[in-house]
This record gives sequence, structure tokens and C-alpha cells, in this order.
Amino acid sequence: MAIEIEIKTNKELSKREEDLMNRSKSKEYGSKYKRMNFKKDYSNSIFFFVKDDNKIVAFGAFRKLTLQFSGKKYKILGICNILTIKRGMGYGKILIAAMSIYLKKAGKTGLGFCHPKRTMFYKKAGLDTKREFIRRVVYKNPTTGELEPEYHADGVYYEGRDKLITKILSGRSIAYTDLKDW
Repeated sequence: MAIEIEIKTNKELSKREEDLMNRSKSKEYGSKYKRMNFKKDYSNSIFFFVKDDNKIVAFGAFRKLTLQFSGKKYKILGICNILTIKRGMGYGKILIAAMSIYLKKAGKTGLGFCHPKRTMFYKKAGLDTKREFIRRVVYKNPTTGELEPEYHADGVYYEGRDKLITKILSGRSIAYTDLKDW
């Protein structure tokens, strides 16, 4: 077992990596999954690959985004596209650890959302979690200003130097994003 972590920007992704991510996500989510062009649709994103003997066994990404909260703008990293191809081998935990180290070194807040059934995995892997946190972060359409809240997803996060998560959780105000479904 020779485990390594590879970190790439969206522009550096190979067609093979994009195809693997799309195949894996399609297998995981079935017919409701829509094929992605990660190079184009995930501009300014950072991808993490866990490799075992040079074969990708897990992947995930950060999307650079801005949250508006209490009149201020916060630049954070949205945790997304987490998938372990080979389960039960600790690869998911290795992936989350690598992503957490990246966040810690950068001092950035990382925030993602997951189905409540998956929350315990993220907690065991080292991220903090908050039940139904998606109710506190709402998509605001940049063109129309219309709010599109989502429900029934837990938050998984790493608290950065900006202490944004603590600020959101300590009050009742909503944070707004102009990036839907990161």
C-alpha cells in the first residue's frame, strides 16, 4: 500500500480524472446525477485525490466562494464532491485529513453539506458538524435577488481564522451565497 495525496486546480485536471469522477458519481447517485465538466463548471477549484499504488481511490474538492454575513463578505472554501471509490479502507478519512491540513495551513474556513446519514463519517474523519446547518446558509440569486433555501442537510466544517462558523451559529442571522449547490 503506497498512499499519496495529489492536489490539483481545476485547470490541471486530466480527461481521465474528470471521467473517473463522473463515472464514480454516476455510479453512486444513479440517474439523478448530471455529468459535470469540472474544468469549466468548477472554476477556481482545488481537487484532492487519494491514490493507492498510483490508482485514485477517493477524491474531493474545494470551491472558492463568498458568503455574506452581517454586512461582511467572507472568502471561504466550499467542501464538495467527496467520494470514496473503495470503501472501508480508510481512504475517506485520509482524504478529509488532507483537506483539513490544507484548510489549517491556509487559515481558511471550509464548509460543506451532507445528507444526515453521512454526518457521522465526517465527524469521525475530523470535521466539525452541525445538524440542519443548511438552513443558515441560503443561495441568493445574484440576478434576481431571490432566495432559494434548501432543507434537510447537515453542515460539515473546519473553522478558519475568520471564525465565521462561530459567528453564524451564535446568532440568528442567515449567511448568503451566490453559488448554488457547491
